[in-house]
Order: sequence, then structure tokens, then C-alpha cells
Amino acid sequence: MNYKNIIIIFLFLISIITIPSAYALIPNESMKIFAVSDNEAMVATLNVSIVEGTGKIFSSIDESLVGSATQESVKNAVKTTYDVVGNSIKNKYNFTIDIESSAYSIDGPSAGGAIALLMISMFEDVNLSQEIGMTGSITVDGLIGDVGGIYFKAKKAAEVGVKIFLIPAGNRKQIISEDGEIKDIDLVDYAYQNWGMKIVEVSDIKEVVKYSRMQFSDIDINATKPIIKDTFTPEKIKYSSAIKPMKSLVNKYIVDANTEINKIKYGMDSNSIKDLGILQSMLGIFDYAREGLDNSITYNENNFLYSSANSAFLTFLNITTVNEIIANPSVLSLNSTIFDLRVQNLENKINLTKNRLKLCSLDNFEWCIGAKQRLTWAEDKLEKIKSTNYSKPGSSLLKISDYSYAVGWVDIANDFLNIGITDSSLKFVESNHFKNLAQESIISVENELILLNSDLSNDEDFLRRLNAAKMNYKRGWYVTSLYDSATAMSVLVSDNESFQDLFNISSFEEKYDFLNKNLRSTSGLNSEKNVWSKLYFDHSIYYYTGYKYYKDKGNDIEADSYIRTANSIVNIAYYLYEVEEKVISYYDDADIQIIIEDLNNNSEVIVEDNLGNTSQNYNDASVYVYSKENSESNNLYLYVLVIGIFIILISFAIEFNSFRKNHTSQGLLKQISYLDEQLLEGKISPFTYNEMRSKYLNELNLIKEKENKKELQSKKIKATEISSQNLNISLEEKIIDKQIEELKKRKKELGRKNSKSKKKPSKKK
Repeated sequence: MNYKNIIIIFLFLISIITIPSAYALIPNESMKIFAVSDNEAMVATLNVSIVEGTGKIFSSIDESLVGSATQESVKNAVKTTYDVVGNSIKNKYNFTIDIESSAYSIDGPSAGGAIALLMISMFEDVNLSQEIGMTGSITVDGLIGDVGGIYFKAKKAAEVGVKIFLIPAGNRKQIISEDGEIKDIDLVDYAYQNWGMKIVEVSDIKEVVKYSRMQFSDIDINATKPIIKDTFTPEKIKYSSAIKPMKSLVNKYIVDANTEINKIKYGMDSNSIKDLGILQSMLGIFDYAREGLDNSITYNENNFLYSSANSAFLTFLNITTVNEIIANPSVLSLNSTIFDLRVQNLENKINLTKNRLKLCSLDNFEWCIGAKQRLTWAEDKLEKIKSTNYSKPGSSLLKISDYSYAVGWVDIANDFLNIGITDSSLKFVESNHFKNLAQESIISVENELILLNSDLSNDEDFLRRLNAAKMNYKRGWYVTSLYDSATAMSVLVSDNESFQDLFNISSFEEKYDFLNKNLRSTSGLNSEKNVWSKLYFDHSIYYYTGYKYYKDKGNDIEADSYIRTANSIVNIAYYLYEVEEKVISYYDDADIQIIIEDLNNNSEVIVEDNLGNTSQNYNDASVYVYSKENSESNNLYLYVLVIGIFIILISFAIEFNSFRKNHTSQGLLKQISYLDEQLLEGKISPFTYNEMRSKYLNELNLIKEKENKKELQSKKIKATEISSQNLNISLEEKIIDKQIEELKKRKKELGRKNSKSKKKPSKKK
């Protein structure tokens, strides 16, 4: 064997050794996941397939199981897989996710952590043990988030042979109903003692992977102390005068929520609910309500008013859902009479709130815009309730949830109207001035959705804002439409930055500093304006401060989660601020005139104001509109009018001159030549070419006919002038000849006289 053959064999052996590690990938894998339907906890099968591709994600997932939120969970799982395995695999594989089950769960995102674990195991060529189970959502940063029904899912997992069950950190404390009473249990101890299963709390994907590789005997549950989350609590901030009314609202929400939670616990203790799915959902909702209330109190104490209000709102939703079920269990049935009555009452409440909108005061119009937004959201949700078939298993809870959201938004709309309606006689009317801008804003969002190739076309939060923008535009609420489309655009931009790895801390801080300078300066804090950008920006301060807190502690995963959340909220504040400045400036400059019509006969009228608002129907005692009417404004408008007329005249003169040049013989020939070039370059169709060329030729013929007529007329004039000139010459010649003859005669006579004088003798010699 020669040297060359030895080298070839050596390289061949090396390739055999290295190829498996380069392509260490399990193409198809599955694991058990768990869901809860109306009647029982159920096992589902998660199937994942990975093939070479370009980074596309395909799913054939039963929508009754996961709902729309699963799409985001899958994207988060893929992003997390890239982060763990390495970005070298990014955009080189396609993923297909399939969940086989007939179960329904409102916890669609609960499979996110399991999807990420399975994908990572496949890329690392590790066969995942069937004794490993998991429940928990996953964020784009790889954090494991809370889900519902953990007790029932864990119990079902134990029944099908799962030995190690992973749950989100902070969830070992569970509320269960046992022996007819509500109990708080430590699920880690309870599961081992009653089912022989070891439960482990996990905070992020790294811990998930770590425990999934361990043997049952290697895990000591006594050594796994309850994970107490390193909860970030920011320093107290000062809030602006503009959002002071929110402080009173939040205080009221917290008191009311605390009272209702105590009623719920008593109701569940005394209510004999036998349906496992309904019971677990109610227990989970109750637990969320308690947690939400605690968070709302903490946020409120530190003056993060939007953060507190948001948590209080979610608490309210949970309370409403559970209260409805406790008070009337039949509300869950498909053709529930009580639910139909609830929907009818909701519709009446929406209509009553609409009537209050015309009382909105100009001085607090920003709160009225917030009320209009939420009222539109409630109407959108009401339409969904009316058009949705809630016959799928487990969808009865979704029905109550949709109803609770609609009721919550109507109540908040009325709370905002209580602030927006004052004793002022100046009422807020939306102006047609913003019609074109609102339309352009909606179109921009839709165009950006296509250009960015975003998956938000199924995102409920994004669609709610975009749909509201369209609904408000159709009804003539152009200002409110502008606010909704601005927030829709911000959600779209934030999603693109998160999932396309376009987030940049410098860009974030630039927007953050800009808003901080304009909204939290001394003048900004004292200003009564920019209500919504201030509320959202304060909300972002909480997350940006949290980012710095976890960054200093070296917790990069938590820090990354906080900064991305801060970025999404800053984007909302930033886009809203741009809209607010235009709207506030417009209404500040308006000079108000009150027009009051007596309508005590309660007849319906159509009012048209000088701002361009038309066809607004009212059934009330009086109508309030306003217009720009005072002497200074009139003088200004006069100057503007004069300048405008002057500009129009100049433009007309320029256009007329241009028209005259283009419609001469030479100009038309140039136009025809240009038309020929357009046809040769394929910029116009033959039909258009023929039409335009015929038009130009006809015009050219008319011009030539006119020129010929002028030429003939000119020749006739010249002939007349020549004959006239000849006549004048002949007359002048005759006159001259006559004068010459007269001169000759006079000369002759003079000659005779001279000769006679010479012949006479002189008298004197």
C-alpha cells in the first residue's frame, strides 16, 4: 500500500468519525403532555419533526386544545432552542409540531416548555425518557412561566407512569378541594407521599434540561427547598398630575377585589361542584386572583399606577368568572338562559355607556378617548360571543371568560367617563381633521404586517387593537381610531424586534430617554396632559429598573426578559406620545363657541359643526359642538386666505404658461415623440398610445388650420397695403408733375418780364 492510499483511507476514517457528530439529530420524537378538559385531566401526545430547511415552523395542532396563544409558545420554544443549542442551526431547519388530543384547555401555552425540551433533546441526540413529564409556558428568553391545573396534570402524569414531573417555580403551593373542603398543600411533598412521583420546580430552560437528564434516584426532594422567586420591588416613584385620577381608581379596585375574593372562598367551600375540570379551573382562577391582588397592592404602594390597574383588572376578570359559576352553575351549559340574560344586559350596558359619551368634556378628553377604546373592545368581544359556537368540549369556560372581559371593559369605560365628564360646558367632539391621518395609520399597520411577515395575524391583543381602529374609523371616531392604530403598530414593532433578533439596547434607551425628558421633567410631571403615554411610560420604568436589578445580580435570563418587556411598553408609550402631541395641539388651538339647541321634544336631529363633523345623532336635551370663531382667528384666517389665493393665482399662471407651451405645434410634436418613447419602453399600453397620439394629432391639425388662415389673411392685408401704396405714389407723382409745370410757367413769366424791362430806355441816362 503506497503513501497516497494511506492518506485516502485516513481521511475516509476521519470523515466517518466526524459526520455523526456533525449531523447528531433525532429527526422525529414525541413525549406526553397533559391538559384538563371539563370532566377530567387528559394525556396528549406532543410530536416534533425536524428536517433541513430555512427556519419555517409548521403546526397541525388541535385548536380546541391550545387556542391562538400556542403559536407564540412554539415561536418562543424555537427561539430558546437556538439559544441553547447554538445559532449555527438558525434558519437551517424546519419544524413541525403536532399535538394529538381531543382535550380542551384554556392553558394553550402550557406545552411551551415541553416543546423546547423535546427540540433541544433532539438536536443533542438525547432520547428523552418517557418517565419525564412537564407543564409550563416558555418565554422568548427561556423562562418557564405559570400555567393552570398543575395539581390535576401532575396527578394524571403519575397515573400514566411519569416519575419526574417538572413544574414552574413558585407553584408547589396549590389549592385543592379534598373531602369537601378547600386545602392549601405542598404539591412536592403531597405527590411523593400519595403518588410516589418526584416533582421539581424549574425557573428556566437550563434547569429543565438539567433535571430531564437526571435519574429518579438522583433527585432528593428534601434537598429541593421551595423556590422563592427573587422578586424585584422597585423604589417608589412620583407620578404626574395628569394620572392622579388613576390613583383613586386603583385604591377602589383593590378594596373591592379583596372583598370579592373572601366571598369566593366561602362560595367554593359551600358549593358542591363535582366536575373535575370546572373545579380545577375555579381553583386555578382563584389562585391567580389572589396573586394578582397582591401584585396590584405592591405596584400601587410604589405608584406604578398602570401596573397596579392592570393587575387589578385581571383580578376582576377572575373574580367575575368564578362568581358567575358559583352563583349560577347553569351558566356553563350550551343554551343557558341565564347566560343569554347576561349577554342582553351587557348589550344594554354598552348602549347606555354610548349615550354618556356625548357628555365628554373637552378639558378631560384624553380620559374620554380611553373610555371609547375600551367600549369598542367590549363591543368587539360581544360580537365574538354572539358569533362563536361554544359547543366544543371545555369551551364553556372560554365563554364565561369572554363575557368577563367585555363586562370589565365596559365598567372601566364608565370609570374613565366619570373622570372625563365634568361640569364644563365645553364638550369633546371628534374632528374630521384627523380622518385622513387615521386612515393612513391603519393602512400603515396593515402594510407593515405584510412587509415584516409577522405572525401577529393570529395574535389576540394585536387584532383587538387593529379591529378597534377600523371600527372607530367607520363610526367617525377618528381620534380614538388613531390611538388604537398607534398601539397596534407598537405591538407589531415590538414583536418584530423580539423574534427577529433586532432588539437593540441603545435604540431602546434613546426612546426611553426621549420620553423621560418630555414626560418626567418638572414641567412634564406638573402637566395635566399626555395621560396615556405617561401611564405606559411609568409602567416601562418598573421593567427597566427590574432589568438593571437582575443584570447587577448576574441573572441574565431574567434581565433579558425584563428589558424586552420594557421595550414593548416603551414602544406603546412612544407611539402614543406622537399621536397625543398632534391631537392635544389641535384641540388646544381651537377657539370654542358653544351651540346649544333645545331638543326637549326628544326628537332626533343631525348636527353639523364648523370642524367638519357631520351626521352625529343625538336624543338629548341639548347638543354641544364647537368651532373656531373669534376676531383674532378670523384675521388669521383672512391672512391665510389671501396668501392662499395669491399662491393659487401664481400656480394658475405657471400652469397656464406650461399648458400654452405644451399646446403649440412644437410642444405637441415633443409630446408625440415622448409618447413614442413611452410605448417602446413598455410604460404605456398600445391602447393608451393610440388614444393619446390621436388626440395630439387632432390638436396639431387644428393649430395648423388656424395658422393657415392667419397666413391667408396676412397675404390679403399685404396686397391691399401694396395697392394702397401704389395709389398714393401715383397721386404724389401727379401732384409733383403739376407742381413742376406750375414752376415752369412761373419761370417763363418771370423771363418775359425781365426781357421787357431791358428794352425800355432809361429816363435818366
